[in-house]
Order: sequence, then structure tokens, then C-alpha cells
Amino acid sequence: MTIARINEGDLPLLREFIASAGNSLQTFRYFAKRDFAVIKNHVVTLIGTTNGRPVAYGHLDRDGNDVWLGICIGEAARGQGLGKIMMARLLDIALDCNISELRLSVDENNVSARALYEKFGFALESINDTHAFYRWKEGEVMGRQPS
Repeated sequence: MTIARINEGDLPLLREFIASAGNSLQTFRYFAKRDFAVIKNHVVTLIGTTNGRPVAYGHLDRDGNDVWLGICIGEAARGQGLGKIMMARLLDIALDCNISELRLSVDENNVSARALYEKFGFALESINDTHAFYRWKEGEVMGRQPS
């Protein structure tokens, strides 16, 4: 997979990813209530492509004092280790941008995503009826890439 930073000029590629993500959008609802132009406010927005087709998405989104991490792997590309690749890239970018703390929320029952986040050093902060909330702090992880 090739990962590239995208901006507002790349919205057709983002739209293509969302249109092809399939069932992955049942748990990745970031754009369900947001216009694609929101990426102009991101620290970084990434698209992963394989054979020229978008198969993965990731972002670091600043909201006040918090930076939120979000990823989505298209349904057809799941199980290929692309989530690990995207997570590693986002953490590298966060550290390069001197971002030492990240947050994320995930569906409470999304066991595979939660396991991925925990492998990367995200610590569970709270759970409500539908979501689990995690925090990552630089220095609290053993490394950027899980084994």
C-alpha cells in the first residue's frame, strides 16, 4: 500500500474511498455528519492506495486542545495488515508534529479495532453504552510499531 497526504484538491479520491468502503462505514461514521471539506482543518489526512485504488483512510483531527485519530480500512482490504501500516504512519506524523497525546473513540463492540489500538499503546479511558474512548501519550508506549 502506498500512503499519501491529501488535501481539499484530492476530494475525488476521498469520495472514491468512501464510496468503495462497503461495510466498513458501519463503524467509521466520521463523514456521515461532516462535509468532506472538513479535512482542511486536519493536522493530516491520509489515503492509502493499492494498484491506484483507495483502500485505507486516516486522519489526525485537532478539536480544541485534543487531537483525534481516525482510521478506516475498506471492507475489501481488511485482514491485510493495512490498519497497522496506517496507525504507524499516523503516530510517526504525530510525533514529527510534536503532538504528544492523541485520543480516539471506537464502537465498544469493535473488538479487532480495539485490539489494534491497544497494540499501539492506546489506553482505555472509559466506555459508555456504545463507545470506548482511548488515549495515547508519548512515552507511555514501548514503540511505534507493534510486533
